[in-house]
Amino acid sequence: MKSFRIKIFLAFYTSLVIILFAFQYTSASSYSLGIYPPIIKIKANPPAIIKSEIKIKNLSGNPVDVGFVLRPFATDENNMNQVKYLLYKDYTTLNTNFLQKVKVLENDQSISKTILSPKQEKRLMLLIDLPKEEKPTDHYFSLVLLTQNQDKLNSSYSKIIEGIATNILISINPKDYKAEIQDFSTSRFFSEGPVKFNVKVKNMGDHFITTSGYILIKNIFGKTVGRVDLNPTNILAKSTAIMFSKENDDIIWPEIFLLGSYTAKLYLTYDNSYSLSGETKFVAIPIKTITLLTIALFIAIYIIRQLKNR
Repeated sequence: MKSFRIKIFLAFYTSLVIILFAFQYTSASSYSLGIYPPIIKIKANPPAIIKSEIKIKNLSGNPVDVGFVLRPFATDENNMNQVKYLLYKDYTTLNTNFLQKVKVLENDQSISKTILSPKQEKRLMLLIDLPKEEKPTDHYFSLVLLTQNQDKLNSSYSKIIEGIATNILISINPKDYKAEIQDFSTSRFFSEGPVKFNVKVKNMGDHFITTSGYILIKNIFGKTVGRVDLNPTNILAKSTAIMFSKENDDIIWPEIFLLGSYTAKLYLTYDNSYSLSGETKFVAIPIKTITLLTIALFIAIYIIRQLKNR
């Protein structure tokens, strides 16, 4: 019996040691990084020296080696509101030459990597030196953080803000902005709310734009009965983006009870000096409510007649 207890104790002790060792190994190998801001927008007229502060932070309790890599991206034509990193083989001479002008500084020294202690935050400086002869065009790239376990960027990344990166949009000598509302629509008929709108904007210019705005809903009497604020959206040159609301991913007017004819008007601005507008109409008839009221009315009439016939 004593021998059996000893075997049980040894088995338990061995299992506990294995579990603790595995937990320690997992904790020691884990890391979590943060970077701010997630996006930097720059409009410049060369010659210019551009400086922008970037904060990186080790959110874990373990030290971590952090490297930096610059990756150009472009609009993903197959996925609206998304971008794709360019593969090395697709780099143009323009991409390569421009990235050579971009440096990451720590204490005024150009660096390609740094070490973060547990919970440590560092303030780095992004420096871009634009000569006078720089061509008037846009450049889009990400400053991606790499740990020692990542020696290269996964080329399957597609979203503009995905992974540990700051995304930089730069317009050089920007002018002649041009955009249009490609779609502003909703269903033509509703029996009840909420009402979902579709908003799609196309940037036809050669420089990125930032659009923002709102939708006003008016009833048949011209009275404003609802408003939906739209989230600011960055649209790269020669691309189209779907806009979203500030409250939800979808653009939704949450009103449930609807009756009559409604007019929704879209008001957009981009780059603070240009405006766009659109209009769509829809009709609402609360069929369920009317059906229930009709049934209730017939029941009431029946009961009244029965009482009168007594």
